[in-house]
Amino acid sequence: MLSTDMLSGNTITAATVVLALLTLRMGWAFYRRTVVKIPIRNLPGPARTSWRRGNLGELYSPAGMSWHHQLPRQFGGLVKIHALFGVNPVSCCALSDENVYVTDPLALNQVCVKDQDIFEQTTTFVQGNGVIFGDGLLSTTGAHHRNQRRIINPVFGTSHMRDITPAIYEVVHKLTDLLKKRTQNGASRQDMLDLMMRTALEGIGQGGLGHSFNALEDDDGRNEFRDALRGLIPAIFSLAIERQFLPYILKIGTPSFRGWLVNITPSRRLHRLRDIVNTMYKVNSAVFESKKEAIKRGDEKVLDQVGHGRDIVSILMRGMESAESDEDKLSDSEVLAQLTTLVFTSHDTTSSTLAHILHLLCTHQDIQTRLRNEIRKAKDEWEKEHGNRDLGYDLLSELPYLEAVCRETLRLHAAVTFMTRTARAPAVLPLLWPVMGTDGKMITEVPIAENQNIHIGIGAANRDPRIWGPDADEWKPERWENGVPKLAMDAHLPSIYAGTMSFLGGGRACIGMKFAQLEMKVILSMLLDEFKVSLSKDEVTWKLANIQMPWVKGFDKGPSMPLMVERV
Repeated sequence: MLSTDMLSGNTITAATVVLALLTLRMGWAFYRRTVVKIPIRNLPGPARTSWRRGNLGELYSPAGMSWHHQLPRQFGGLVKIHALFGVNPVSCCALSDENVYVTDPLALNQVCVKDQDIFEQTTTFVQGNGVIFGDGLLSTTGAHHRNQRRIINPVFGTSHMRDITPAIYEVVHKLTDLLKKRTQNGASRQDMLDLMMRTALEGIGQGGLGHSFNALEDDDGRNEFRDALRGLIPAIFSLAIERQFLPYILKIGTPSFRGWLVNITPSRRLHRLRDIVNTMYKVNSAVFESKKEAIKRGDEKVLDQVGHGRDIVSILMRGMESAESDEDKLSDSEVLAQLTTLVFTSHDTTSSTLAHILHLLCTHQDIQTRLRNEIRKAKDEWEKEHGNRDLGYDLLSELPYLEAVCRETLRLHAAVTFMTRTARAPAVLPLLWPVMGTDGKMITEVPIAENQNIHIGIGAANRDPRIWGPDADEWKPERWENGVPKLAMDAHLPSIYAGTMSFLGGGRACIGMKFAQLEMKVILSMLLDEFKVSLSKDEVTWKLANIQMPWVKGFDKGPSMPLMVERV
């Protein structure tokens, strides 16, 4: 049993070590800033707004969306921003107190495509995701990551999207049935963000995992897993202090020893994250083991119960069973990690985009009417031939105005505003549009040193007037009537979707893009066929919290978006 004196001594020692580390970091940052010449210091950029935090207050501010959008307009496509005491809290290993914010198309191609093996995810991001999700796509780099993507890519192909379309429709029928009950006496105020989150979770559950989370029952759809999923991002971002030391902690000892360290650390925020991770792992492990046993026994009845055995994870696991080479297989831990990653990455991003679309349709009733007319015309013709109104995957994908609405919303309101990379080796970023340096000379390329942090300005690039024209800040679905606009085509952003950065590009592009598109279009086609949405009396604002989310003014219990819903 430890005495009070021993505990006190340990506390003093720990505090001394922490203080010494911070002092060394500040001294190192001062030395690098005043003595060492670093090329990126000649880049233009905003003034430091805090001696301690640099520009990170704006970079991560919930109200910082406009700051991101204005950076390239004020300073160009390669911008210098100041970080924290010479250390970006995302990576803990920045070379200097300056980071680089990138929106120039040529530089983005260098980061995302040509030198993608150099500009990798930050150390803290990779290691933290390994703890949270396991050995999946979000926590692997280099050849390991590429091999995982090679194995997983086929299950997100068009043929499999066709196969799981009926399962997505079954989920969305539950949503429309729920709304019919709630609107049977007329227009009703509904939190459509909550309903989109519940539908996205159930959609990825049934279409992705072959498992029901029972998220669309008549009650509020609350359960332990859903509460954990909703609390994950806030829990991660609450660890401002703890993230500083995460890379060092994750290098110590065995996983069980690191777990013991987490348990004894006096941090309620860290323990909250631990509990969330444990809940998600417990549920997903049960799903995985159940599928594994059913596949081993050849029990198709069990596999067909949810998702008709055509869900993404079942197809992936069957592929592992039939693969002849070890190079074409994933370990059990890797498959489980992909399962957990799939649920997380498809939940908030899809529901955020759907909420944005519905909010915009409320403020543009003419566009809502035009979109409803297109959907109903297609459904009427489909029903005559097939006897139901559930449009097939190919027809749903080809509805031009629905595609235009989705494209324009994803362009203007990308769910993720920016991403961070760290240069693992020296590199050079060329510029399509040269910028004026602080020394008055034009800059056409910038050397990037090892460990330099790079912020990919997704939202800012999607709104750059040089790429999207003088009306870049306006929501105009008709922008896409003739395909990708010429300015955007000529800019050649490293894109996998309509010339935008919304799903990123290169080897780290969103692998689940087609699934997200399918889910969004099924939901919108069914909602607008049955209901009209309009604004409620609540004042909704959108905040940046890694993923954009709507908040009601005066309501501080979390993101929400109440709208009026009525039958049409």
